[in-house]
Amino acid sequence: MNPILDDFFEYLGIVLLFINACLYIWSYRTIRGSVALKYFSTYLATIFIVLLSSLLIVKVFKVRNNLYLSHLYFLSQFVLLSLFYKSQFKKNQKKWVNITLSLVLLIVTIQYINKPQLLKKFNLFEIFISSFPLVVYSIVHLYNALNNKGKYMLINAGVLMYIATSTLIFILGDYITSNTKNHLIAKIWFINKVLYVGYLLLILVEWKKNISPLSSKS
Repeated sequence: MNPILDDFFEYLGIVLLFINACLYIWSYRTIRGSVALKYFSTYLATIFIVLLSSLLIVKVFKVRNNLYLSHLYFLSQFVLLSLFYKSQFKKNQKKWVNITLSLVLLIVTIQYINKPQLLKKFNLFEIFISSFPLVVYSIVHLYNALNNKGKYMLINAGVLMYIATSTLIFILGDYITSNTKNHLIAKIWFINKVLYVGYLLLILVEWKKNISPLSSKS
């Protein structure tokens, strides 16, 4: 894997995430009252801080193990995107989001109490249990849009595409890492970076077409 190309997509993802966070926060502050926009802009800002911190720890401070930040990444993503989808769901669907949120957080908390050593490594169970509901939410949102015109459909497409594939990549990547097949590890993480850039571009296009206060549709 070309390290220059790999670094390019990594830094491009950080830059796009920063741009998206700024645009969505600005839009929320301009368009008051949008609960969905509040949660999604908070999600973008939180993930940016986590990923930037992770990058600085490795590149600047030369600390190799930053895996403890992965727990903050996956759990904050799960909570904030769950609240984002909840704001778009029907009443009975909101109830299931509340139940899922409580259950997942309770299970993960119990797991870390029993096995605190997991805080220093990738937790495949945490990745799956916090990502799978988001894929389900995106499918439900798509189903709801069949009867009524749905909002944030490009964001939803990005969530469905990226989180479903990245969950498999994280699980597969951890398995391959444990088997020390380094040539495959680099390819797998590169694919994840490319998919993430695609996800962020969909978020940017959503903002430009449907959310921007400068848009004629707003």
